[in-house]
Amino acid sequence: MTTAAWGWSDRLVSKFEPMDETHQEFVSLCAALALADDESFLQSLDALIVHTEQHFEQENLWMREHSFPPLGCHQKEHDAVLELMQEVRRSVAAGDTELGARLAEELPHWFEHHVDSMDNMLARFMLNLSDEVAPSLTQSA
Repeated sequence: MTTAAWGWSDRLVSKFEPMDETHQEFVSLCAALALADDESFLQSLDALIVHTEQHFEQENLWMREHSFPPLGCHQKEHDAVLELMQEVRRSVAAGDTELGARLAEELPHWFEHHVDSMDNMLARFMLNLSDEVAPSLTQSA
C-alpha cells in the first residue's frame, strides 16, 4: 500500500455514523498530507492536527459521558498520537522534512489498526446504548 493511494474503504466503516463522518475527514486529511510538497506540508499537517484534536476529543467525550470501560487505554493512545504529531510538526518547522514524510507514511497504518481494535469497539458500544440515549448521540458529532 502506498500512502498516496490510501483512502476511505469499507474496512474503516464502523456503522456509527458520527464516527464514520469524522474518520472520513481524517482519511482525507492524511491523504492530503501524503501528497503535500515541502511548501504546503506544514499547512496540511496543521489542518490534520486541528481536526485530530477535535476528532479525539469527541471520542473521549463519548467515552467519558457513557463510562466506556476501556476509556483509559483508548484515550492514552489518542494522547500519544497527538503528542507525536505535534513533535513532528516542531521538527518539520525546524527543517526535518524526513520525519514529516515518515509520519505521512505511517499514520494510515496506525489509523487502520486503531479503527480495527479500539474505534470499532467504541462504535459497537455506542450503537448498543439504549434507544433513549442513542438519538441524541447522532446529533452531537
